[in-house]
Amino acid sequence: MDRRDLAVGLLIVAAVVVASFAVATAWSAPAGPLGADQTYPPGADADQINFSDLGTGDANLTHTPRNHWDSYAIRYTAPPERRLVEGEYYINSSTGEIIADRWHDATVYRNGTEYAFLQPAESVPEHQREQFDSDPQFVYDDTTDAYYRYDPRYGQIAPTNIGRHTTLLDSYTWEAVNTTTHHGVPVITYQATGTRPDSRAPPATGTLRLGVEDGLVYGYDLTRDAEGGPYRYAYSVEPAPFPEHEWVDTARELAANSTDSGS
Repeated sequence: MDRRDLAVGLLIVAAVVVASFAVATAWSAPAGPLGADQTYPPGADADQINFSDLGTGDANLTHTPRNHWDSYAIRYTAPPERRLVEGEYYINSSTGEIIADRWHDATVYRNGTEYAFLQPAESVPEHQREQFDSDPQFVYDDTTDAYYRYDPRYGQIAPTNIGRHTTLLDSYTWEAVNTTTHHGVPVITYQATGTRPDSRAPPATGTLRLGVEDGLVYGYDLTRDAEGGPYRYAYSVEPAPFPEHEWVDTARELAANSTDSGS
């Protein structure tokens, strides 16, 4: 191994260590005991969480965290063969823009009624490429080797799974164990204590973090016991830079050119 390879190797190791430390730090903030006067958001108590009631207030994932951070991410990891929803979401607090991961390395952009879609061609199965090629809503760009779609009036109801990441938590019973902060947000830590009688979900162990003031689930780390081995699901709403999205301009321009050439 020459010096260059050694230096690269050391940088990779350092990056992994830093990332691991950051995750550990986020989930190991100083915790305090639960007092008798501890307050809970509507739908939660010391020994139970009614997830249906948590969603009846004004708080929601696309707006409430904007009060805490300039931009943030909804990060989600799951076993590849057991993913319940797509990947991560990024939200710009000042503009309301949303960027989300999709299957096959695709990316979706939303801003009010504006919608844009980017799909690298090399990541698409052949049968799906044929669908893109035959659909006039999508435009292939040879320069970037990608498919684009752009619609300025897509509407508010767009393909999104924001909010579905936490549906698996409803299968279990929970008990509050302490209070702490999640990237500066006051939260209550709950521990899974069992499976709900009306659920057929496999046993699980883990914790979740519930916002004290807004009742949002800001994070969880859950491991399910299932046939084939344990399956770990992790989720976190946390501050993060809003991704570069110049490709939206490309999608807009391609759509305009396609419309002009077709008229």
